[in-house]
Amino acid sequence: MFRRRPPRRGSLGRRRSPSRPPLPPKARRALARARRLMDDGRFAEAAVAFERLSERAKQFDMPLRAAGLDLQAARAYLAADEVGTAQERAAEALRWLVRGGRAERVPRVLKRIETVLREKGYDAQAKQLEQEAARALEEIGLSIDEARQRVPQKTAAAPAKRGSLPGSCSGCGAPLIPDEVEWYDAHTAECLYCGTIVKAT
Repeated sequence: MFRRRPPRRGSLGRRRSPSRPPLPPKARRALARARRLMDDGRFAEAAVAFERLSERAKQFDMPLRAAGLDLQAARAYLAADEVGTAQERAAEALRWLVRGGRAERVPRVLKRIETVLREKGYDAQAKQLEQEAARALEEIGLSIDEARQRVPQKTAAAPAKRGSLPGSCSGCGAPLIPDEVEWYDAHTAECLYCGTIVKAT
């Protein structure tokens, strides 16, 4: 489903090349199907579909894509009221963000997930997720506060004011959240899930 790539050098937490190939047609169709299941309210089925895609991305050494798909799976499991599994998928997503060299994203993504969990009354799960995020960051010598202060190398010189993204990706239908795309400049981003290049207005 995913095309195999030669292994890349790099240690845990080191930034990899920002260039990733777009999803091949079979994987793109599977992702679109998972999105349709979400839109149809078939959340448990969608969650399983996203999780399978994430596992394939991990097999083919695509940590950021795997992280994005795990986040989608977590959202779907939470919509299906499977909070324990949603927490597991969210923790996995945070670990793969660290492994993919995007530790600075962890605090922002963590905050959004914690907010949703607490709004639904899952304070204990939110606290546990924060602890798991802290452990993942400790592996590369960072605390959550230190990760929050990091400036992404690729966007450090980019203009502070970015354009507005469309609500969803034209390639796969996934929601486009500013903190979950790869910005190349103030008006060009890449969908984390399928690799489609998106223009901001």
